[in-house]
Amino acid sequence: MHIPMLKLEQIKIHTLGGLRSNSKSICWTVIAGVFLSVIGCGHSTVVNTQAGGHQIRAIIAGNDSMDSQPDRATFSSEFGTVTVERARVQISSAPWTLIPEAVPVELKISKGRIALTAGNVTIKQTTN
Repeated sequence: MHIPMLKLEQIKIHTLGGLRSNSKSICWTVIAGVFLSVIGCGHSTVVNTQAGGHQIRAIIAGNDSMDSQPDRATFSSEFGTVTVERARVQISSAPWTLIPEAVPVELKISKGRIALTAGNVTIKQTTN
């Protein structure tokens, strides 16, 4: 069995030639990766907290803020605001909705939609 030997010059030429022919696609891939990391494509924050007697899990898309106090928690992003208290919730400036006390609360705020589940209560609201 004979294994052909390659000269170092042949390997360099082949590697550089391949790099030159793919340089545009490599460059665009790097640029796209940097761009997506800067703009935060698909950025969302997962928050676990306790307030008003509820264990709250919130998934908030976009730029967000949270104010959690013993009796209430307020979650905000550019897509809306949700306030959770002991026995009620408010989405943006809508009227308060009653929820069961001391049940886990699941909250999702995303572009165009806010969804909240607290025990047997489910609230879904579309947003601008």
